[in-house]
Amino acid sequence: MFSFRQLTIYGMVFASGTLIGYDSGYLNGVLGSSDFIHRYGAEDSTGWYLTPKIRALFTSLLVVGTLSGSISANFLFKWMGRKGTLIISAIIYGAGVALQVPAPPAGVFVLGRILLGMGLGLISVTSPMYLVESSRPTTRGRFIALYTQLLTCGNVIVCGISLGTRNLAGANSWRVTVGFQLFLALVIFLGALIAPESPVILMKANKHDEARQALASLRNIDPNSEEMTESIDEIARWVQEQSTSGEVHLSECFKGPDLRRQLLGICIAFFTIATGITFWFGYGTTFFEAAGVNNSYLISLILALVNAVFTAPSPYLVERFGRRICLFVGGVIMAITMLVPSIIHQVAPGSRVDQFALVAGAVIFIAAYAPSWGTIGWIVMTEPYSQRLRLLQSTITMVVYWTSTWAVGFITPYMVDATAGDLGVKVCYVWLVMIILSVLWAYFYVPELAGLSVAETDLLFETGIPARKSASWGASLRSNARDIEESTSIVLTVGEKGVKTDEAPYAHT
Repeated sequence: MFSFRQLTIYGMVFASGTLIGYDSGYLNGVLGSSDFIHRYGAEDSTGWYLTPKIRALFTSLLVVGTLSGSISANFLFKWMGRKGTLIISAIIYGAGVALQVPAPPAGVFVLGRILLGMGLGLISVTSPMYLVESSRPTTRGRFIALYTQLLTCGNVIVCGISLGTRNLAGANSWRVTVGFQLFLALVIFLGALIAPESPVILMKANKHDEARQALASLRNIDPNSEEMTESIDEIARWVQEQSTSGEVHLSECFKGPDLRRQLLGICIAFFTIATGITFWFGYGTTFFEAAGVNNSYLISLILALVNAVFTAPSPYLVERFGRRICLFVGGVIMAITMLVPSIIHQVAPGSRVDQFALVAGAVIFIAAYAPSWGTIGWIVMTEPYSQRLRLLQSTITMVVYWTSTWAVGFITPYMVDATAGDLGVKVCYVWLVMIILSVLWAYFYVPELAGLSVAETDLLFETGIPARKSASWGASLRSNARDIEESTSIVLTVGEKGVKTDEAPYAHT
């Protein structure tokens, strides 16, 4: 059973996941609001519209703040710990939302987006780390899987709110969507006030009694139990290893086996975005409208629901079939969903079949992306790093991830809008090329890490096992381990019966 304090703390962390998912899609519906377009758009002979410049600025400059928040998280940890960083991030995020709700001049709205991004960057780094440090080893995996699932649920919530408010009068048609984020920020703020400091941070500060009390509160266990002693000893050993290994330098991330690990994280961060997912969730509503598809808000909600539903089985798929197989299969399906609608559009542009193919292609694309590149992309961005460089390499990877998100968000309006590049549905060819490149890269570069321990992962990179041979190498490693375990079991069993252990292999003769 969970205590009230535990439920509050996990509610705070999971609200963070929901907030990240919500933020990834809230501007999609806002940009489609006619009131918003009249406030920030331009008018020509066809009516009011948002210029590519305005779309690009409103969509992409969030990432300027997000990058600032992600980079500054490490410095805030040293001064304020996890608890203080979460409190500050909720305040910054709330301030960013408050600047956007009154429909201020465009420059102030962009400033609000940047502040919101700073809070989001801090939250996206701090919350998963706090969750890992405060969970039991037996529940950690399930909590992280649930956290990932809530990212998709946040997107469902924002699409549902946008659909429900699209016909409200005036600015309420988009203000409600923006303002709901204040509720999520408040949950994070209140949860952070109640939550204890991370036990890891307290141990680093030599506050052993406080670390024990914090861990007892977080895991709801007796402070004097054997489980508590084992958990504290484990944290103490890790802190000791970190303190005796010397200061970590940025250059280490790009030397020896760690260079391969870092490039793996950087490339997967780029391809996870460059395959087109940001386009569908950040630009889908207005894109469908421009393509002549009716009920574009409903279509965006369906895409969000598909994303949430098909993310659910990913924890099973990634362990059952492995990282590489899921990336290949998902990538092939994604490529087909981009190719077929593009061909149909060229043959019968503007027809009902063309619109149906576009919507069906988007739905199937999301269904294939969610359990493959959507989930495994985050796994590969976090699991290959060495214990010594994990925090620094993860930060570098997240900088690349958010930079890629910014680049796609900034360039897309200039590629698609009729007043700029006017690619329209032909933009699917761009995503098709990127998907093909990503699948080829995954085949030659992404190793199979499913089932490997931290030590075995280190061994794979240190011995330079090629990605194409990693699955068979891991299977051989596990097979040898089972053989040794069975041999040891036989020797011990026979030895207990009074037979010499060196004669154990002949026990059945």
